[in-house]
Amino acid sequence: MLAVRHHLRWIAPLLVLGIAAVLRFWALGQPGTLVFDEIYYVRDAISQLAHGYPTTWPNDDPALPNPLGFTDTASYAVHPPLGKWILGLGILLFGPDNGWGWRSALALAGVATVGITMRLAWLISRRMVIACLAGLFLAIDGVHIVLTRVALLDGFLTLFIALGALLLWRDHLSVTARVEAIVKRPPRWFRPWLLAAGLTFGAAAAIKWSGLYPLAFFMVFTAVRDLMLLRRFGRSWVISVLRAGLTAATALPAALFAYLASWSGWIFTTGGWGRKPGEFWLTSLIQYHLDMFKWHSTLTAPHPYQADALTWPLALRPTAMYELNWDKGCAGGCTAGISALPNILVTWGGVAALLVLLWLVLRSFASHPSQRLVTSLATASSFVLLGYLSGWLPWVLTLSRSAVFQFYAVTLTPFSAIALALVLGMLCGIPIGNAPARVPGLRLSLDREAVRGRRMAVAMFVAAALVLAILFFPVWSGMPVADWFWQAHMWLPGWD
Repeated sequence: MLAVRHHLRWIAPLLVLGIAAVLRFWALGQPGTLVFDEIYYVRDAISQLAHGYPTTWPNDDPALPNPLGFTDTASYAVHPPLGKWILGLGILLFGPDNGWGWRSALALAGVATVGITMRLAWLISRRMVIACLAGLFLAIDGVHIVLTRVALLDGFLTLFIALGALLLWRDHLSVTARVEAIVKRPPRWFRPWLLAAGLTFGAAAAIKWSGLYPLAFFMVFTAVRDLMLLRRFGRSWVISVLRAGLTAATALPAALFAYLASWSGWIFTTGGWGRKPGEFWLTSLIQYHLDMFKWHSTLTAPHPYQADALTWPLALRPTAMYELNWDKGCAGGCTAGISALPNILVTWGGVAALLVLLWLVLRSFASHPSQRLVTSLATASSFVLLGYLSGWLPWVLTLSRSAVFQFYAVTLTPFSAIALALVLGMLCGIPIGNAPARVPGLRLSLDREAVRGRRMAVAMFVAAALVLAILFFPVWSGMPVADWFWQAHMWLPGWD
């Protein structure tokens, strides 16, 4: 029995990664034309490989008839370079003239994000079942599948945010171990995991500026947690606040270094957008960033798929990336399309689970005001909630820009997957970390029959989510289907 469990510890995660890989790499080359915003990012990646910075193209043909037809004139790219450098790895490997070259780096990033999510869930829960459930939910999440099959930047952004969260949780564990050791000591100033997290979040910002949001949220988490621990060691409020804030801020130089490093191609050449003869590169870079900020903060051009951020958690207005309809040789009409429709059991279940975690955090604050974030379950719940809110709340509060889209919410998916796995684990009577199996606030019976019934319900939920993933995969992947099949998946008015 022990040998079987030992092998399952390896087989189960590998099986989850296999599912993630199949759903992201299957028929990745289709369609053989650029879809949605691929026309910007793929072409920028190709020309950036040649020049060190993006350049213009003579036309906007999504078929990309001449994949090396870029000019020598710098183009105005409104996102930092790192995501396009990573896209370029797939182009170097498979060529610039096919879907595998354009999208393979994203697909690999998607599988890696599933692995990182499993690792983070395991570190939080110390339970392989919960880790594999979290990875599985992300593997079959419709929004994440689409955004790691289409060559946009948000899949890379999600990877680095998840990795940054993983590194920051490792920092939390090292601090906790130091505090709870036999010879109890307060948190240290120098923390390698914290610096590594800073580098990773800096890389996230070097893909899209929205990577700054989780950096800010998690630094606040780190400062508040350190503040509470320092107070336990009798430090004054002033000293505790200053030290906790300064320790969290040590990640910022690392983030800045990673961000600036991504601009190396632009810095060490002279032909990039905004470069002026005789002007110091930093002056030009600052002006470039001011122009980018103005563009992003005032983007109000109407778009049929723009979606208010308040609708993102339930995916009420998914983004359709591609659609081709034809009748020839297809009775009743056929459709090949790519739409970021949710797997509603995973997406809506994740929202419900996040609300449960919020309830547990509030209960912890009310019941243990002196400990608050110190208890493991409350800390884990707060951490997952912050990860989710860091990718959503800033967009809710963004009033100067109306052109926002549902697919931005892909950065929320690792955290909602972990939340769903944690809550389902609690329903199954699985203790989280060092928390008891009976979680305060849930009032669940530990009677054997009751636990067995809940475990059967959870198994049915997981099976249903897998079935939905199979049924929706054609809509997520651009697979040719009958028009009635496509329409049968448009469950809500905003899904058209």
